[in-house]
Amino acid sequence: MAVTGSNRRQRAATTPLPLLLAAIALLVPRIAAAQAGPRTDTPRAGQLRFTFEPVITTWEREFIDNSHEQAIGASLFSETHPPLVCTTVKGFRTCRYDFTPVFVRAEKRVTPLALDFGITNRIAVGVYAPIARVNVRAGYLLDSAGNVADSAAASRLDSILTDTTYGFGPVVGTSRRARFFAGDVEVSAKYRMIESRSYALSGALVVRLPTGHQDSPNKLFDISTGDHQTDIELQVAQELTLFDRLWLNALVRAGRQQPGTRARRVGPQSVLLIPHAALATLNWDPGDYLGVDVAPMLRLSKEFGVGFTGGYRTQKRDRYTYGSPQDSIDVATRLGTPVSASVLDAGTAWRWTRLGFAMTYAGRDVEGSFSIEQTVSGSGGRVPVATVFRIVMRTSRSPF
Repeated sequence: MAVTGSNRRQRAATTPLPLLLAAIALLVPRIAAAQAGPRTDTPRAGQLRFTFEPVITTWEREFIDNSHEQAIGASLFSETHPPLVCTTVKGFRTCRYDFTPVFVRAEKRVTPLALDFGITNRIAVGVYAPIARVNVRAGYLLDSAGNVADSAAASRLDSILTDTTYGFGPVVGTSRRARFFAGDVEVSAKYRMIESRSYALSGALVVRLPTGHQDSPNKLFDISTGDHQTDIELQVAQELTLFDRLWLNALVRAGRQQPGTRARRVGPQSVLLIPHAALATLNWDPGDYLGVDVAPMLRLSKEFGVGFTGGYRTQKRDRYTYGSPQDSIDVATRLGTPVSASVLDAGTAWRWTRLGFAMTYAGRDVEGSFSIEQTVSGSGGRVPVATVFRIVMRTSRSPF
C-alpha cells in the first residue's frame, strides 16, 4: 500500500477519531463512564457492572539501544543495502547514503466488553472479552508528482523480500481480511479488603486465557492481538483521598506467564531479514512481568476530576527451545549450519515508561473517563514509541 510523500497529511487524517472520542467524553459525561486510574471498588452484591473500554494505540517509531529511537523497519536499510554508495562519473566521485524510503505506521484498536458481578459487597467475579483490530499502513513514500520517490530502491527491496530465500512478500499494508481477531480473554476474582471514607485497598486474581492471535513470522510488520498462552496475574490496588479533593491511587500487578508454543524464524531478534529456512515451531517460555500504574486526580467537583497518569512495565527475558531434537536437525539441514533456538532470547527482556493526562466523571450510577498516554522511554527489545488513547464507559445494573 503506497503512502503519500507528506507524512503530516497522513497523520492528520488519522487524528479526528481520538479527538471525536474526547469531545464525546467531555460533552456527554453521563453517557461516557469510568475512572481513569487504577480502582479498588467492586459492584455491590447482586449488581452487574458493564464496562466498555476502547483503547487505540498507534506508533511509527521504536525504542532501541536504551531509548534511542528509529522508524519501524529502519534496519531493513542496513540489512539489504550498503550504508554508503559511491559512484564515479567523468572522473568525479560522488557518495550518498543508499536507503529505501519506507513509511510504516502501526495501529492496534482493542474494543472490549467487561462484565463484573458482585457476589457480596466486597467480592466480585468478572470476565473481559476483547476484539482487536490491527492495521499496519506500509508502503514507499511518494514524491510531489505521486510517483515512488526512489523506484529503483523500492524495486530492489521488494525483489529481496519476495525472493524464495525470505518469502515475506512486498512492502504492503495489512489486508482487510487479516485485521480483526479476538484478543486474550480474562477471567478475574476481586476482594476489597479495606474500605473507609479516605482509604481503600483491594486484591485481584486475573487469569488470561490463550484466545489471542499471535503475529505471523512470515509478515514483516504483523501485530499480535494476544500472546495465545496462559497468564496468571496478581493485582493490588489502593486509593487514598486527602482533603476530599486529592485522590491518590496506584495499582501494582505481577504476572507469571505460562509456557506455550510460537512459530518463529530462528535468528537474532534485532534482525528482520531471517531466511524462511529458519522457520520452526518452538517451545516458548515468556518472561514474567511487573507493572505499576499511578493516577493522582484533583477533584474539581463531586463528579469531575483531572490529573495525570504514569505507568511502568518490565518483563524478564523469554526462553526458546526446539520442540524436539529433529526440529533442530531440520533447521540446521535447511540453513547448512546448526542454530541454537536460544539466539531468540536476546532482546526479549524489556521495560517502558508512559506518562499521560486524564479526566474523569463519576455520577451516582454511571462514570466515565478519557486519557491520553505517551511512551517516553523504553529499552530491551523493539519497544513501540506508542501513543495510547483510552475511553472508559461504565454503569451498574441489577439483573434481577
